[in-house]
Amino acid sequence: MRLSLRYILWFAVILVGVASLLVHLFGKFRLQACLQAQRSANLTARTIATFVEAESRRNRSRDLTQAFAGLVRQAGVAAIVVKNDRGRTIAFRADSKALARRKPHPGAPLQSAGDGIYDVQVPVSLGSLGRGTVLVSLRTQEFASELGASSDVAIEFGTAAVLSVVLLAWFLGEEYGLRLRLVTPHIEKIADDPLQFKPFRERGGADELSRLERAVNRMGTLLREDKLAIAKLETEKAELSAMLVHDLKTPLTVLRSGVDLLKEQWDANHVVPAGSERRGAGSHPRPRTFELMEQSSERLLRMVEDILQLAKLSELGDFPQLEKVDFAEMARGCAKDFGLVTRRRGQKLEVDIPEEPMPRISGDPTLLRRVLDNLLHNAVEHTPENGTIRIALSRENGNLRATISDSGPGIPEEARSDVFRKFYQKEVKRHVGNVGLGLALCQKVVEKHGGTIGVTGVVPRGACFYFLLPVS
Repeated sequence: MRLSLRYILWFAVILVGVASLLVHLFGKFRLQACLQAQRSANLTARTIATFVEAESRRNRSRDLTQAFAGLVRQAGVAAIVVKNDRGRTIAFRADSKALARRKPHPGAPLQSAGDGIYDVQVPVSLGSLGRGTVLVSLRTQEFASELGASSDVAIEFGTAAVLSVVLLAWFLGEEYGLRLRLVTPHIEKIADDPLQFKPFRERGGADELSRLERAVNRMGTLLREDKLAIAKLETEKAELSAMLVHDLKTPLTVLRSGVDLLKEQWDANHVVPAGSERRGAGSHPRPRTFELMEQSSERLLRMVEDILQLAKLSELGDFPQLEKVDFAEMARGCAKDFGLVTRRRGQKLEVDIPEEPMPRISGDPTLLRRVLDNLLHNAVEHTPENGTIRIALSRENGNLRATISDSGPGIPEEARSDVFRKFYQKEVKRHVGNVGLGLALCQKVVEKHGGTIGVTGVVPRGACFYFLLPVS
C-alpha cells in the first residue's frame, strides 16, 4: 500500500475519534442550550405569574386579557391562559386564534415540542377568585434557528477540519512516499547484485529519510567495493591455484614415469619364476614399495586433474558445444576398464545396463566420463576384498539415472549432505578414507548438465551414489 494511502487511513481513524468527540460535545452543548432555554421560559412564566397575582390583588382580573396583549406582542409569547382552580378560563391572549383549540403539554421537555411551542404552567393566587394557574406558551422557532445556526457552524468546521487533515495526510504521504519509492529500487538492487549499485542523488536535510538515503548510499558503495575486492581475490586465487596445479602436474608425471622405469629395471634384473608370489621362496618378487609409489603418484595426479577441471568449470558459464552422448555405451566402457582393477583386487563388478537402446543425453563426453571414473574409483578404493561393486542405468521421469554402489563401510547419514563439499573430511575420513575433490567435481559436472546428484546407504552396508541427467 502506498504511503499516502496509509497516511490517509491513519488520519481517517483519528478523524473518526475526533468526530465522535465532536458529536458528544455538540450533544452536550445542545442539552445545555435546551436547559438554558427552559430556565429562560420558566423565568418568563414566573414573571407573568407575578404580574397576574399583582393585578388580582387589585381586583383587575378582568383587565388581564387586555394587559396580555402587550406581552404577547413584545415578549414573543405565543399565548397566555389564566384559569381558576375549577379549570374556568379567566383570561386568554394569543398571537393566533388557532392556539385557542390547541391542547397544551406543560411539563414536556423542550426537545419534544413537536408543534414548535413550549408550555410552562405556574400556580398563582387570583385574590378573591382563589387559586389558579398561568399557562405560558412560548414559540421555539428562535431557539431552533439559533441551535440550527450553531449546528451549521459545527458541521462546516468539522468538514473543513476533515478536508484539511485528509489533504495534509495526502501531502505528507506523497512527499515521503515519493522519496521512499526512489530509495526502494536502490535497496533492492543492493540485495540482488551489489555490483550493479550506483549512488543516487541525496536530498539535503536532517530528517529520517535524508539519513536513510545517506545510509543506503554508504552501504551500497561499501558492499560494491567489498564485492569487487572479493571477486578480485577469487580471480587471483583461481589463477594462482591453476598455475600451482599446472606446475605440479609436470613433476608428478615425471615421478610416475620414473616409477614405471624402476619397475621395468627391477623386472629385468630380478626374474620372478612362474608361480612364485611369496618372499622367501627362492625368488625375488617386486617390492611393495613400487606399488605404493605408483598408487600415490596416481592419486596425486588425479587430484591435480580434479583441481584443474574444477577451476575450468568455475570459469565456464555454459558449455561452448554439446554432443549427443550414448551414456549407456560410455558406462559399459568404463565398467570394462575398471574390470581389470576389480579382478586384481579380488572384487566383484556387476553391470546392470538394459540391452535395449537408452536415450542419449546432450553434454560433454570427457566430463561425463570423468564422473563415472571418479565414482567407480571411490567404490573400488573403499570396497574390501570379495566385496561387490555395482553400476546400473535406468530411466526415471524423463531422466537417465545412473547408480554406483559398493559394499564398503558406507557414509554416515548426518554426513551425506556434505560429502560433495571440497576437501570435506569430517565424520567421513574414518569411514571411507581421504576425501578430496573427486565428489565436488562430480557434483559440479552433473549440475552443469542440468542434473542432480546424491548419496544413500545400502543394506546391510555400503554407499550408493546416484545422479540424474536430462535426456536430449
